[in-house]
Amino acid sequence: MREHSPPQQLSWSNWHKALMALVWSIIVVVSLQSYTDPDLWGHLRFGLDAIASGSITKVDPYSYLTQGHPWINHEWLMEVTMGVAWLAGNERGLILLRLIVYMATLAIVLWWLTGVKKLSFIPTVIVWLCVVAATIAFNTVVRPQLFTFLLFAITLIIIDRAEYGYYRGLWLMPLVVATWVNLHGGFLAGCGVLGVWTIAHLALNRHRWLQVAPPVALSALATLANPYGWDLLRFLLETATGDRPEIADWTPLAVRSSLGLVYLAIVGLALLSVYFSTLPRRPVLIGLFALVAVMPLMAVRHLPLMGLAFAIFIGEHVGVAWHQIMRQQRDIAIPRQLQAVPWVLAIVVIASGMFGFSWRFASGMNMPYNAMILLRESDFRGKLMNDFGWGQFLIWHLGPAVQVGMDGRRETVYPHHIYEQYLDFHTGLNDWEAILRYAPPDAILIQRDSPPANLLALHPDWQQIFADEISVLFVNTSSTAAQALTRYVQPFAPPAEVAVFP
Repeated sequence: MREHSPPQQLSWSNWHKALMALVWSIIVVVSLQSYTDPDLWGHLRFGLDAIASGSITKVDPYSYLTQGHPWINHEWLMEVTMGVAWLAGNERGLILLRLIVYMATLAIVLWWLTGVKKLSFIPTVIVWLCVVAATIAFNTVVRPQLFTFLLFAITLIIIDRAEYGYYRGLWLMPLVVATWVNLHGGFLAGCGVLGVWTIAHLALNRHRWLQVAPPVALSALATLANPYGWDLLRFLLETATGDRPEIADWTPLAVRSSLGLVYLAIVGLALLSVYFSTLPRRPVLIGLFALVAVMPLMAVRHLPLMGLAFAIFIGEHVGVAWHQIMRQQRDIAIPRQLQAVPWVLAIVVIASGMFGFSWRFASGMNMPYNAMILLRESDFRGKLMNDFGWGQFLIWHLGPAVQVGMDGRRETVYPHHIYEQYLDFHTGLNDWEAILRYAPPDAILIQRDSPPANLLALHPDWQQIFADEISVLFVNTSSTAAQALTRYVQPFAPPAEVAVFP
């Protein structure tokens, strides 16, 4: 089984290479801007803890509601990597880590399109920019998902090669999976696509089981190469299919949005390309793309995976379809003296972007900086119920002396019934006070004008002592730990300016 040779396509001239370098430089500079994420502080804190202790923390010290419940930190390797980057260069180190991983993903896609599939200039730019459009919004923050995009692209390339009969690459998959399982839960998507391909490919090529089954089976075993063994797989399989309406990334893609337009454009281009392409239409690869294309409709965070699948599985059809439609295409002769212009512009763009960039994080969401400073300067020690999105920010600045009530680790560290009670509290519905009765906190820090803020303002057991345009702070009137906080709040003056990160 060997790859079908596509029709002769136009080669890349020096002018094309220079234009691609210019396009790439612009993408690099645009990608420099990094934003804070609700989990950024926690990922860094936990990574630094692991580096300092030389081990993975399995008993959480940062929340008063996790006692007796194991902490399954399935992203520990990414957090350690973030810790190393921070120790090496603080904010600059973290931003460079994000940029390197993202650029490596885009570089692999570009290599695939030009070095393997031999696409000409314009189809390459079209497909590559589709990948950029599908991924760039999800690569502006430092998060474990960055490595899922990179390793998912590698997995799809290995699958594509195997579909054409190049099976040796499958032996790389156990190494990919063993690394991926410690970086991010997205390895489930990669393993899922690999499993579907294996079933479909062997159904059509039964005599190839000896080349396919052993490396795929070893890849399945590689999922156990993590500190928790089978418990991690059981945990992820139980939680991956649950609804997460409180997390924007896990909501279905809104077709009537900018990302929705990107999705429709990629799907439309894929359909047109497969229709006009003269290459053999491999049903397994097209079916895998269709499968991945459905995933963003369940959770918008899967849009980058769909963009990568488009480039790897459909990109060659775009190249052939382009030349089928544009039969009379001719290269424009570019004067020799102008051919260096894009290279010069690329250097200028990169230099101005790198040297002009502040190498600081921009705010990705409102954080309770003033309330945090009040809690820290008052020397408050105790239990603090808080808004879900602020938990890891508070852990970084106040923990473990101040123990939070909830944070973005969710079911990886909090018992299910606690998380359900927190959702009632967060929305002000049902028995919203249940979590406060279960383990009474000393103080509560939540968003201003939120449902629990309005309910607590009417509650006799809670006293509001501070509020600004972002947050409101309540203390338990019967808490001795909150007394110092109550006394300190009178002379407290919020600072005129605070750093976004850390």
